Amino acid sequence: VAVACKRVRALVASAPLAGNTGTLGSSNASGDEQKKLDVLANDVFVAEISSCGRAGIIVTEEEDTPIAVESVGGEYIVTFDPIDGSSNIDACVTTGSIFGVYSPGECRVDDTDTVESAVEKCLVNTRQSGEQLVAAGYCMFSSSCVFMLTTGQGVYQFDFDPDVGEFVMSKERVMVPDGDKMQRIYSGNNGNVNLWAPELKAYVSYLQAGGKDGGKPFSYRYIGALIGDAHRTLLYGGLWLYPPDANAKEGKARLLYEVAPIAFIFEQAGGLATHGPLADKRVMEVVPQHIHQKHPMFVGSKSMVEDLQRFLKQA
Repeated sequence: VAVACKRVRALVASAPLAGNTGTLGSSNASGDEQKKLDVLANDVFVAEISSCGRAGIIVTEEEDTPIAVESVGGEYIVTFDPIDGSSNIDACVTTGSIFGVYSPGECRVDDTDTVESAVEKCLVNTRQSGEQLVAAGYCMFSSSCVFMLTTGQGVYQFDFDPDVGEFVMSKERVMVPDGDKMQRIYSGNNGNVNLWAPELKAYVSYLQAGGKDGGKPFSYRYIGALIGDAHRTLLYGGLWLYPPDANAKEGKARLLYEVAPIAFIFEQAGGLATHGPLADKRVMEVVPQHIHQKHPMFVGSKSMVEDLQRFLKQA
């Protein structure tokens, strides 16, 4: 994954001069318009993960079905969005790559299985909840290239050092700021607030009025790329609202390779990642019904998610 991130970082940096900006005129498995770098980054990730010797199945946003990897000892299910926020690429705004590594589970195929039934068994094997993640992270391409990683023992930050061509650990045991250390920030697509549930619209007004302590109003920050907004929330604290709306009942981010990995990272950093009308259900417990299923999420500092829960319960 780290090697793939290095290669994609170079592709993103050189995209304007190499003519790799703009769209291809095609759509991915989720119906999103594909940028040129979507396809290039996907090819890089598939090649690197396929050759690592530890992956048995690959699930990527850019492919309709899982990819079986022929390798000795390959067993893990590796999922990824090779370029998150690709709509930002042409404007040189923050983008990144998200990945999740799931435990292998079992995909038993009998001699009596048809091709269709065998494929279905293996597809079911890839549809796992976030609780089956053994590693997750993201690589953010911005003013610097940052690699965030958890293997279930805390969150670690690595920064790319171009002088040596390697990711170097810069922070260990990263924790989401809370209490007095937390910045008063909320995030979400403000253009869609009128499409949100009335109680969530009221919560935004509540934050703008200073929240539970009636103090300084919460500042609004929104990049429009999942990784960028998640990374700022992870380092500064606050709350990121990604609810369903009237036009997107399931949200827009994909559960298997975007939402669950981000939830895993935040829980490992002491934050919370929830969903539901009362924001009281763990994202990590949701089992996807199909590999490209979308899902909403509320994520951030523990106290902020709990404050949202309290507000919704009283609404």
